[in-house]
Amino acid sequence: MLASMALVACTAGLRKTYLADGSRGYAISCRGFLNSWDSCLVKAGRICGPSGYETIEGDKYDRSMVIGCKARAASAAAGK
Repeated sequence: MLASMALVACTAGLRKTYLADGSRGYAISCRGFLNSWDSCLVKAGRICGPSGYETIEGDKYDRSMVIGCKARAASAAAGK
């Protein structure tokens, strides 16, 4: 019983998807007792790395979001 409670407490999911413009996106779920909205933000940052990401859809209370990674060229041009 304790092991199953620990598994439920740490549930976090990632699913690849496609956005309306046809580009690759990611659906992130950070449900579970030990996860928070910040867990989703950290996971999104790790997925997209230094290029950053755009939140397409997000629900802070449900702790789920859909993101798209920004293009590296746009990120590099913004830094100049």
